[in-house]
Amino acid sequence: MRPIIAARLSLGFLMMCANPARGQAATAQQARPEHDLNSYGVVETVAGMDRVRVVRDVAYKTVAGQVLQMDVYYPPGPETQVQPLPAVVFVNGVGDRPGGAKLRTWGQYTSWPRLIAASGMVAVTFDSRPGDENAEDVHDALAYVHAKGTTLGIDASRIGAWACSANVRAALTRIMQPGEPVVRTAVIYYGAGDVTEPRADLPVLLVRAGRDRPQQNEQIDRLSAQALAANAPWTVVNLPNAHHAFDVLDDTDESRIAIRKTVAFLGDRLQPQPPPSRPPSEALEALAHFFTGEWPEAEVAYARYVDRHPDDAIALVRLGTAQVELKKTDEAAASLKKATALDPGNGDAWVMLGRIETDRKDYVAARDALTKAIGLMPDNPEAHFQLGKAQLAQQEVPAAIASLERAVQLNPGNGWAWNSLAYAYLAAREPVKAAGSFERVLAFAPKNPGLLYNTACAYALAGDSAKAVELLDRAVTEGYKDKAGMMADPDLAAVRNHPRFAEIVKRLG
Repeated sequence: MRPIIAARLSLGFLMMCANPARGQAATAQQARPEHDLNSYGVVETVAGMDRVRVVRDVAYKTVAGQVLQMDVYYPPGPETQVQPLPAVVFVNGVGDRPGGAKLRTWGQYTSWPRLIAASGMVAVTFDSRPGDENAEDVHDALAYVHAKGTTLGIDASRIGAWACSANVRAALTRIMQPGEPVVRTAVIYYGAGDVTEPRADLPVLLVRAGRDRPQQNEQIDRLSAQALAANAPWTVVNLPNAHHAFDVLDDTDESRIAIRKTVAFLGDRLQPQPPPSRPPSEALEALAHFFTGEWPEAEVAYARYVDRHPDDAIALVRLGTAQVELKKTDEAAASLKKATALDPGNGDAWVMLGRIETDRKDYVAARDALTKAIGLMPDNPEAHFQLGKAQLAQQEVPAAIASLERAVQLNPGNGWAWNSLAYAYLAAREPVKAAGSFERVLAFAPKNPGLLYNTACAYALAGDSAKAVELLDRAVTEGYKDKAGMMADPDLAAVRNHPRFAEIVKRLG
């Protein structure tokens, strides 16, 4: 019984905006306007709301002898529009009760449409039936606006929906249908509903009233968490001091700011924007992929850009970098060599060429490219790192240490550089420094068994047997399996008599 009780409590609260007392057994005494929620309009006003043109009682369907109608609000101005306008449909998801005032006559649903119309868009309110028939009417009203857009002066490709409180459930049921062509964006105020899967193509503004009833906000929080977990294009706004129906009850700056943001949200997504004074850079798409490390997309975007701009050295460097990350070495080298031919002063191109040649083990070519890079960019950490790797590979240990120390000084977050520096210190018979460098790498990969083993070897060589054994224990725990290697490794000679060493070896089987 508990879920049923909870559902009744929630529904009873959600119906607050529908004011069920108005259409049911009417009381003998008429409520005074100041005590009637539905007599109040939106607390934000803009110029021109009093000059909005309203076409009333447009029939959109007839069912069982009942004509359901809508009111259409147009911006101030002549009746003949040059271009169709975007529209916002205010969803009637609770229905109109027989004998009660229609939702489209309430203050909230006559003032909000005026606000929208005065802001340059068309607004639509409509009748609907309560109960099970409501979902059908919501669908048909939206479909009518979409189908009759030209007749109504509405651009059918730019329709938004607005729903609050109890109306939200019906609105979400309709607009979240996969492939729903009618609604391009939506606004949800202090309400929630069941969504199987939020549409990835529908921007939604969800406004939460912080001082709403806890049950209501729990539902809203679950809905917003679901949308954000799906990475749906939802904007969630919390108003800490707002009450349910804040847009008509809370005459505060917080409310007015939220309403203005709502109008802007709808306008940004529905109203055509004037063309910019100059077109946006063709490189923006490629740049976005590049800086987020989306290398396949970056390669495609920069290849397309280079086709149109073959003399752009920077674009060629970015293309080459993406190709390096994708391990397309030959293509990368070709792109980067084109860049250096166009601009020999592009240090980034020489860095990437040096990296390629280091990986190819062509250390002469690598050092030549990296020396040029450092001459152009003396504080480039990647150039010093790659040069240090090349020098270490050629057993130029002091030079490698100098280059790698400079690399980690410039970029302490480069774990690969710390790792290479540790090997350089071992080659220089400086195990204490090697152990310290390996520890810097462990910060990035604390459970890597090979790294744990190498760090143990450095500590063993440095004479710290206790630390070496501790790290060997951790290496085996994390999956190190080379028993023969551990028994024969000369770096561990100093710890083989340690009491724990035999136990660790035994765990290797």
